[in-house]
Amino acid sequence: MLATLAAALQMHDRLNLPKDPYGAMMQMGDRRTAIPSDWKGESISVLERLGCRATNPVIRARLCDIAWFLQRNLVQTGHQAAAAYLATARGLCDGMIADATDGQVPGVWILTLQKALRRGLQICMQLRPADPELGELEAFIFDAADQFEAKGNPRALLAMLTLAYDFELGDPAAYAGRIEQAATQQGEGGPHITTDALVLAAKAWRRAKDTDGHDRCMMQASEAMVAHANSINQAFSASHFLQEAINLLRGLRSPAAKDRKRDLRIDLIRMQAAAEDEMGVFEHPADLTKLIEWTTEHTNGVTLLDGLFLLAAINRPKSISDLTTEARRNIVDHPLTAMFGVQQHDADGYVRFRAPGASPGQESPEALEHQIAKQEEIHRQVVVEGQIKIVIRNLASHFPISEGDILPLCRESPFVPTDLSRTYARGLTAFFHGDMTTALSILTPLLEASLVYVLKGHDVDVVRHDEEAGTQEDMTITQLFKNLRKELDDIFGDAITGDIDRVFLARSGPCLRHAVAHGTMHDQTPYMPDAIYACWLILHLCLLPLFDRYKQLRVGTDSQEPAAEDGVSVSDAAGEI
Repeated sequence: MLATLAAALQMHDRLNLPKDPYGAMMQMGDRRTAIPSDWKGESISVLERLGCRATNPVIRARLCDIAWFLQRNLVQTGHQAAAAYLATARGLCDGMIADATDGQVPGVWILTLQKALRRGLQICMQLRPADPELGELEAFIFDAADQFEAKGNPRALLAMLTLAYDFELGDPAAYAGRIEQAATQQGEGGPHITTDALVLAAKAWRRAKDTDGHDRCMMQASEAMVAHANSINQAFSASHFLQEAINLLRGLRSPAAKDRKRDLRIDLIRMQAAAEDEMGVFEHPADLTKLIEWTTEHTNGVTLLDGLFLLAAINRPKSISDLTTEARRNIVDHPLTAMFGVQQHDADGYVRFRAPGASPGQESPEALEHQIAKQEEIHRQVVVEGQIKIVIRNLASHFPISEGDILPLCRESPFVPTDLSRTYARGLTAFFHGDMTTALSILTPLLEASLVYVLKGHDVDVVRHDEEAGTQEDMTITQLFKNLRKELDDIFGDAITGDIDRVFLARSGPCLRHAVAHGTMHDQTPYMPDAIYACWLILHLCLLPLFDRYKQLRVGTDSQEPAAEDGVSVSDAAGEI
């Protein structure tokens, strides 16, 4: 009996999930502490009886809550749970119940008070009828708010009025101004608490249909973030909070708000430019000796044709499902990395990509995208430094590679448009010669042309109609991936289209197509691993349809077929577009 009681009281409350409010306090592998679903049948009745008999309102509230949560036909038990939570709140305010952690963290009892009232209200909102407990909870919240306001306790006042807003209690016009006034008195709580309180006041004014009050509070919240940004000596961190200040003004239509938003954007650009001096490089060394030795061994003594196909087969893009599975496993193994939000900045300090933080067990598409982009960036660096560069260096030391050597392959490849084979050959030759600026500048725009060419060959409509101008033109690569991603996946496979997206288009990656098309890359960009991998990927796409013909050409030859990564022969790497 005591073990059951202890297990019920030690569950972790998750009141942000009212339909699943309790979870395991600890989980290690396949072992965990108790969760509500562990109680079934007669054990639920045991919880109910223990709860009804308990004299301590905290214990009575928890046990009756769990029993009602597991068996909703126990309506009276639900009412008892709500009443017990109200009694807990009264005991905290009267000093009859003490929070054990309040001595260590002064004022934490306010959070405990708010939590008890919140759970009581959550239960009432699911009971039919909700009264009398709902009316009693509402009356207590506003009475407590009056007392806290009279005592000059803005933190406790805000806790009560937050509940009033969240559960739509009372008239918002009657307490919106009180929230606003309490927010301005929260200076000692820090800028974030002040800002959150002002945003809450703005929401209350909006619910009361007072646009002026809403805009005034949002302007004040923005100025609180601006003051916080100006108090930070680091431009990189300050620019983040300045962006938050701009976000708070989004949607405000008054001339003052628009003018302020314009001024803040100018300040943000200046601050981001200053942040460039604060950026640094973090390195984690990796030993690629064995990989380089393996690659060197398998490229010795090959012909130029074998070397080209070996290079094209040296790596295979991973499928979306495999990358997603790996990313989720990394998040589970390293949960702390997913709990913090991420911002990616370009060389000028501008925010290029954002991924919000996620609590354990939750998953956001942006956080997953960032995790995949991070692990793929490492993979590209290993492939480039340990394999691609080694094969190219070996071929360059044995063969004077010219456009004439590459042109026949470009002419035969169904990936290369017939009128662009020489341009392709020039770009790939520059890649083999190490002229990466020329290679990247030529091959990146050609990728778009090839995708359009292949789609047209599969009878896919790639024409974009401008109805206003009455003109037609082929879709850009961005529009192709937005509107025709399924068709691209059907033709190339999601592994290849995903790789193209991550390398050339996605904001979470190097975004090379944007850098080349808009002239934002610097002199070192073409020689970075991402750019070298991008050129290799285009070579891979060019030669991929020719692997079957290459295998037929090698049939009957006495030479030993070179192997690709993980012992896979280049012939086995064949595929068709």
